[in-house]
Amino acid sequence: MEEFIDFALTNWGMTFAFLLILIYWIGGELFHWYSGVKPIDAEQATRLYNRESAQFIDIRARREYDKGHLPQAFHMPEAEIEQLLTRLRKQVAEDSPLIVYDESGKEAAKMGRKLRKKGFTKIYRLKRGLNAWVNAGYPLEDVKSKG
Repeated sequence: MEEFIDFALTNWGMTFAFLLILIYWIGGELFHWYSGVKPIDAEQATRLYNRESAQFIDIRARREYDKGHLPQAFHMPEAEIEQLLTRLRKQVAEDSPLIVYDESGKEAAKMGRKLRKKGFTKIYRLKRGLNAWVNAGYPLEDVKSKG
């Protein structure tokens, strides 16, 4: 224990930086956990989609959505959330699982919290977004293939 204390005192800058990073990381995890938007990976999302008929929610811009999206994804850009809520409620029950995603996973938690405030109870976000889905080798749908 004395060696650890000596190291920490000798390398106080490195110790301080480590503690800041640790606090930032734990704080972020606690924030996401308490927000009610659970992070899941591509494999878990696939299981949820297949077993519980989860609905994918794509929050990217229309041109990105049209290039390729997750199977049967509901397109809901953040700017249009109020206009699209009625349509979403007709399509899925408020207790149905929703998996929110964007390109890299950075904005999905924020949109998930908004959907939670609007009454949906089972909200998930795809960790690392569409990029993780593609890197896992899962298929995409595009608008041309629909129709």
